[in-house]
Amino acid sequence: MENTAVEIRKARCDDLNIVVSFKMDMFREVGSITLLQDNSEERIYEKYKELYLSGKMCHFLLYDNGEAVACGGAILKDDVPFCFFKTPIYGYIMDVYCIPEKRRNGYATKIIEELIKWLGSLGVHTVKLKPSAAGKQLYERFGFCDSGEMELWI
Repeated sequence: MENTAVEIRKARCDDLNIVVSFKMDMFREVGSITLLQDNSEERIYEKYKELYLSGKMCHFLLYDNGEAVACGGAILKDDVPFCFFKTPIYGYIMDVYCIPEKRRNGYATKIIEELIKWLGSLGVHTVKLKPSAAGKQLYERFGFCDSGEMELWI
């Protein structure tokens, strides 16, 4: 077994290049890169920066021996109908990604734990996400269940 130093920390604006790079790798891996708009990488970076500065989004980066190998993010949302509830926001987990050669080491679990703590510290009671087929079991271990929400692409 390797002796590795694992560190997890909340990303800052100057870490967004790493976060966006992982997001683009994720889009490539799942085959949805062709769905993105032109210059999407720059647009994602600018939108995330805006959300970071407003305190509505964060990511956690996991480092293995000083190298960023995994990340995950969460955003606060206040769309209809939640904006009418006593707790008018909910959390949405996204961008959970680990480089292929570092998978199956519990890194995504560590990131999800940090994201849930961050959301809870902001008074969030409901957390949503859209899992990949590979990630579904991980989220079920945290207690996520199928909400019955349906989707149609037209």
